[in-house]
Amino acid sequence: MPERYAGLAFLFGLISVLAFPPFGYSFLALLALVGLFWLWATKAHTGVQAFKFGLWFGLGQFGLGVSWLFSSVYFYSDVGLIAAIFIVIGFVLLLALFPALAGGLARWLHPAHSPTSYASWLFLCLTLPASWVLFELVRAHSFGGLPFLLIGGSQLNDLLDGFLPILGVFGVGFLLALMAGLLVSLWLTRWFVIGVVGLISLSLSAWFLQKVDWVAPTAEPVKVALVQGNIAQDIKWQASRFVPMVRDYVALTRENWDADLIVWPETAIPGYYDQASRLVLRNLIREAMASDKDVLVGAISRVPETDIYYNAMINLRDDSQQYHKRHLVMFGEYYPFAGLLKSLADRLGFPFSQFSAGALDQPMMQLAGHSVGVSICFEMMFGAELARDVAQARYFVTTSNDAWFAHTFEPAQLRHESQLRARELGREIARATNTGYTVIIDTKGQIKYEIPAYEVGVLRGYIQPYQGITPYARWTNWPVWLSVLLILAYMSWRKYRR
Repeated sequence: MPERYAGLAFLFGLISVLAFPPFGYSFLALLALVGLFWLWATKAHTGVQAFKFGLWFGLGQFGLGVSWLFSSVYFYSDVGLIAAIFIVIGFVLLLALFPALAGGLARWLHPAHSPTSYASWLFLCLTLPASWVLFELVRAHSFGGLPFLLIGGSQLNDLLDGFLPILGVFGVGFLLALMAGLLVSLWLTRWFVIGVVGLISLSLSAWFLQKVDWVAPTAEPVKVALVQGNIAQDIKWQASRFVPMVRDYVALTRENWDADLIVWPETAIPGYYDQASRLVLRNLIREAMASDKDVLVGAISRVPETDIYYNAMINLRDDSQQYHKRHLVMFGEYYPFAGLLKSLADRLGFPFSQFSAGALDQPMMQLAGHSVGVSICFEMMFGAELARDVAQARYFVTTSNDAWFAHTFEPAQLRHESQLRARELGREIARATNTGYTVIIDTKGQIKYEIPAYEVGVLRGYIQPYQGITPYARWTNWPVWLSVLLILAYMSWRKYRR
């Protein structure tokens, strides 16, 4: 009975997590896909059975991989233990539906054939990879974006790394799934030679592409200082801690006036910028203007006499330079059906507020003499959205407050996303965080400078401006979308032709 193999599918899902930080055994991503594809090809005889195997795989992958959600929901959101458990289970089930649907669709498109037939080879090497990546793409664009543990991300600084600046994480995910299908085909089909040739060709191409430089440095390196305050989440929003926290950041900033650019983390100022600028920041703003130094700080920006609030990064030297977060986190920063919820809250006398999304066409910030792309936290997971800034941006600055997920997998996973974006987009990235994984990343996705996590400190280093544009930054995910849809359309045609 296929149900006997559900535990094996779950195990393969668990194994896939070990391919990502903080573990980093990238070869296990290929092993996990080989195992899942073998189950889909040999033990799932119907679309429903393939759906179940994919569901169990997803429960293993996301049950372990996004276990960090429990930390923020239970410890920092005033939610009881039972409610927190059910919220996390619901979230994991939602994510697990996507690999389940991938398996169900692929199996439905595969007509009954001998396991050694050409149709079975196409199923392994085209239908399964295309279906897998299609539902990763759909997941990344669903419910505000759920791009967690995309399988192609495991290949940073590994075998398929050279394809990241060309095809991005989704394209690399397709190639990794193709390799998995080819490996399974060596075992199950008669098309051994084609499988071997395909694997060798992919490996040689990846090796060659790792040596290609798509962008070139321009101008002198910029000296940066990234301030890491290490403020615990349970005290961050206490009114009595507001002034002492900001003063700590001010003191660390004054120790680093020799830097060209100083960056504070996301919401390092836990309140409204207009209030802080008149009070605790007043002298520092004067010093920044007098010394002509750019100091980028995280705060809440608001439009006076309205209900419009932004999660923002603001330049103290010239506060007309502001970046407002464009891609917000559902339930964390905004709510679906907000108009209805606000009307209901007003009737019941409850307070209701949410962040507004920043405009897509915000002007580039000018920091330390260069146009700079800025992003906040969750936005670093969306390479196609950041790509629109690459043509003008000489480097990127991203900030985060990972105290919500301290001492879990999440901070390492989000740092990894910044490394992927640097590789995809061909720009160095300075990442300033509250509690750790404060780093400067080069265009190969390698960490140039870092300081210990969960300590107060300042990361001092140099970030190199770059010019030029990678193929991925130019075309983003459209080639992958087109390819997987064409493959699945072709397989649909083959099915109905019979």
